[in-house]
Amino acid sequence: MMKAIHLLFLLLFCSLSLRAQPLSKSAKEHMEDAEYYFNNAKYEAAAASLKQAIKQKPNFAAAQRLLGVVAKETGDYETARMAYEQLFKQNPLLSRSAYFEAAELQMKAYNYIKALEYFELYKYADPKNYSIKEEGAARNYDAYLDRNIKSCEYAIEMEYTGSTGKAELLPGMANSKFDEFLPTLRANGDMLLYTSNRSGDEDILMLRKNEKGEWKSPKSIGPAINTPYNEGMAKFTVCGRRIFFAACAWENVQGGCDIYVAEYDSENEIVDSVGPAIGLNSEAWDSQPSISCDGYKMYFVSTREGGFGGSDIWVSELMADGRWGVPENLGPKINTEGDEEAPFIAPDGQTLYFVSDGHPGLGEADAFRTLLLENGEWSRPVNMGEGVNSPFREAGIVVSPDGEYAYFSSDRPEGKGGLDLYSCHIPAAMAPAVEHVFLDGYLYDEATAEPLAGARVRLRNEGENIGIFETDKAGRFFLCLPSGASYSYIISKEGYDNFIGADYFERAAGEAIKRIDVQLSPNGKIPEEEPVMAEPPKPRLRKNLSVYFETGKYDLSELQKEQIQKLLEQFEDPESLKIQVTGFADDVGDKEFNLSLSQKRAGYVTKFMKELGITSAQITTDGRGVIESNMAKHQKRKVEIIILNR
Repeated sequence: MMKAIHLLFLLLFCSLSLRAQPLSKSAKEHMEDAEYYFNNAKYEAAAASLKQAIKQKPNFAAAQRLLGVVAKETGDYETARMAYEQLFKQNPLLSRSAYFEAAELQMKAYNYIKALEYFELYKYADPKNYSIKEEGAARNYDAYLDRNIKSCEYAIEMEYTGSTGKAELLPGMANSKFDEFLPTLRANGDMLLYTSNRSGDEDILMLRKNEKGEWKSPKSIGPAINTPYNEGMAKFTVCGRRIFFAACAWENVQGGCDIYVAEYDSENEIVDSVGPAIGLNSEAWDSQPSISCDGYKMYFVSTREGGFGGSDIWVSELMADGRWGVPENLGPKINTEGDEEAPFIAPDGQTLYFVSDGHPGLGEADAFRTLLLENGEWSRPVNMGEGVNSPFREAGIVVSPDGEYAYFSSDRPEGKGGLDLYSCHIPAAMAPAVEHVFLDGYLYDEATAEPLAGARVRLRNEGENIGIFETDKAGRFFLCLPSGASYSYIISKEGYDNFIGADYFERAAGEAIKRIDVQLSPNGKIPEEEPVMAEPPKPRLRKNLSVYFETGKYDLSELQKEQIQKLLEQFEDPESLKIQVTGFADDVGDKEFNLSLSQKRAGYVTKFMKELGITSAQITTDGRGVIESNMAKHQKRKVEIIILNR
């Protein structure tokens, strides 16, 4: 009985003790928690604490102010807008900066009239009248104030015609919860390159279409380019044989980022011969290259001196010695005090697309279109309009070869997270000014069917010279020609009879590239009248391959094995091949270690080739240690495979 009474007393005491404690933290304590979470970037926890503070103290204006900031960070824009509205009802003189922040949120909801009211309240308010002094934030906001006001005025007057299609998120695994941005297409539209930070740093990813025209899963462009540092902003040459990209923090860059170029073998998915674009780079940030269809003009972005503020778009012309000439700023019609980025020059060489947060638009940064006029000046940039642009940030744009679709990146809320890749139908008025057809020509020896490098192709249209071009080592020439016109061409090479041809080239639906194969007869033979060969020529054979390795590693990945196998499968009689395999290392570690590592790398490659049927008598294996060169370290960690008797 006594034990029961004692237990009852104990339970009663515990109950009274619990009632004596506060049921929850005070509004002030919740606010302090929220500030701690906010300062440590724990925004969801901060929002939860702020909502508790406001629940206990509905007129807590400072909590409403912080909730607006936090909700914006998490993408909960409706909660953020409501928080600012409550703040202005409770204490309109708490924070002047809050009006700027609320205005930006109204822009994101397409409420441009309301946004303009808030921007003007911010602009004309006297900072002395407000309780919170936020000089740092105000200086940052002031830099964008005039542009945002002009953007609201532009958006209010803008006619929403509906001619632009609805933006659609690229399907499958193209996007992730991380950032995907700055897309570019190959000329035939079957491959897309873009930048992603899903691996923890910025890398270049490739996205191909399958036989049904559907986008497959993306994959890395490979270790020849992607490193633990940042790489991205890649652009194909129109022929798809070269890739220009930005490399950041590599050992031999001049500035924070430099523009590099690499050869690309699309048939075997091999990237090789990586090096800086000579003449383009400076000690400032240089990035986001876009090369003209003829290969003679490079548009890129830089923060170098001589600009108009922020990052500007520059252009450089290729010189006879293969170096890029002194870059020129595109001028004040294009460049502003803000940031101009992501140029894309269309195949016509006249239509330029870019992204800017300095020109008036619908939101944080918009895509624009401008034309190069006959007098050499650029036209006033035109906003790409709804669909492509939104109240959110757009980052990079490229137009499909047929001129009907734009591919771009945006951080609008319907995506998977961060910046995502979208496509959108665009009206004819936003397409490139001149429709083009891409001529892909291949030149061969009539007797041997071997490709002919260094041949000269002289092109004429209605009696006027278009230009003189040379075939590359694969006997290839690639031209961008205005569609719907007749062209004549003379092909000449020492030791061969000239070839004269004429064709009418017109772009057909779904056919971006027209291929022609031409045989040249050695002197003394009469060339065939038909420029297209009756029998297809022998395929171009790749005679070398560089296999790249991670630091200290020498084993082969499945992709590397696949590339080696593809290299050997090109040859009908692999048993007759003579192959040289040479391993190299970077300069990390001592001389003996690197020599041994280079030998192991070469040995592993040789071992795998033997598994594919190559005999020991066919292979010469060597390890040469460190490559003495100013190339980046990851480019030194490689094995070179060279086919000697082809």
